[in-house]
Amino acid sequence: MIKNCQIFICALFTFASLHAQSFEIATFNIQNFGQSKMAKTEVVDTLAMIVRQFDIVAVQEISDISNQTAGAFLKVVNASGARYKLNCSERTGVQPDDRKSAEQYAYYYDSRTVTLTDAALYNDVNDDFQREPYIASFTRKSDSLTFVVCTIHTAPKQAVEEIAALAKVAKWIPTRFRNAKRIIFCGDFNASCSYASPAALNALAIRKAPYYWVVPDDADTNLANSACAYDRFVVTDNLRSYVGGWDVYRAFKSKKVSDHWPVYIKLEGRR
Repeated sequence: MIKNCQIFICALFTFASLHAQSFEIATFNIQNFGQSKMAKTEVVDTLAMIVRQFDIVAVQEISDISNQTAGAFLKVVNASGARYKLNCSERTGVQPDDRKSAEQYAYYYDSRTVTLTDAALYNDVNDDFQREPYIASFTRKSDSLTFVVCTIHTAPKQAVEEIAALAKVAKWIPTRFRNAKRIIFCGDFNASCSYASPAALNALAIRKAPYYWVVPDDADTNLANSACAYDRFVVTDNLRSYVGGWDVYRAFKSKKVSDHWPVYIKLEGRR
């Protein structure tokens, strides 16, 4: 009996250890996320519930010029006792021709499972992006795995060109961030349907080694009638062995919440 209990406890400990290293990162374009949406209690409660399902959520399309929405939303996320923290970018659109499309990015992350160590907007000296990508470095607490997340919301009509320019961002990241060997690109790439064909994407350097596109071209990440793989995850090859899967989190059917669903990857221990 004692031996059986020891086996059970050992198995339980092994399962707990494996589970502790299973970790989920989401990307979520919360369409036109500003004070008007924050005033809709049911919508905000749905959004907060979604964030609490993941260890890190990269949010795009925060459109509030007063910069109040991201912080106000964090209070709702944590109202039930969660311990999320927020890191929010400055408004993007540094170049004069991009200012009419300026938005903020945000990372909401569970402080019990992950630490954010640094963050910065990409230094877009060549004006490759309408909204400069936002980059943050993280350390997973369960095993001290370090990685960098770069999130972007491309301009739809320039999607292919902006996705191509992520290769430049990949070269810039190690000049700005320490321990930047493992990189995760995520966000609303607009990488599908009329904005970016598979053939156009296949011609890009970011589509080839050392990069691995986790979310396939035939995915459906939006609430429109047409199935389009707008929202993507791309990881460097040295993270590929950690990726335990991906999915679309279809937690709502109303476009009042967003016109995109969250997309997420599971980042496990090295397999």
